[in-house]
Amino acid sequence: MVKKNIEIISGVGDYPSLYAACDAGANAIYFGVKGLNMRDFGKNFTSKDLPNIVNYCHERNVKTYLAINTIVYEKELNLAKKILKEAKKAKVDAVICSDFSVFQEAKKLKIPIHISTQMSISNSEACEFLRKQGAERVVLARELNLKQIKEIRKNSKIEIEIFIHGSM
Repeated sequence: MVKKNIEIISGVGDYPSLYAACDAGANAIYFGVKGLNMRDFGKNFTSKDLPNIVNYCHERNVKTYLAINTIVYEKELNLAKKILKEAKKAKVDAVICSDFSVFQEAKKLKIPIHISTQMSISNSEACEFLRKQGAERVVLARELNLKQIKEIRKNSKIEIEIFIHGSM
């Protein structure tokens, strides 16, 4: 299915950036909680912030995507599961993941799954594999050019997301 509307998604790492993204007209935000996301820059949310973030955004018709997109080591499995349960309770709109343990737990909890750019998905067969496993969206590898993205779009039914500004 080709989505006709463009969704503007802004990364946020604290409340001032959350408020700014919503005020500026973002359709969705992505964010992490301390410890298990690639945006862990010192300032960050905690899992206790999840209900406040979701409520604030949903009151403004802004979707919330929780990024749990790091490598999840054995000792972090319980933390990842705990955060996902809290995300489900808070009604986060989707989880952005790159680790299959997070994917599996989100699927079990019936939280929509978006595949992180950290997974470096760069072809339609990988997109279709992930779609068949239950992913709703793939954030494509940043290295792709527009021609390559169009080819993937033509050959895959999954929602596609791309970065237009790089990693920072």
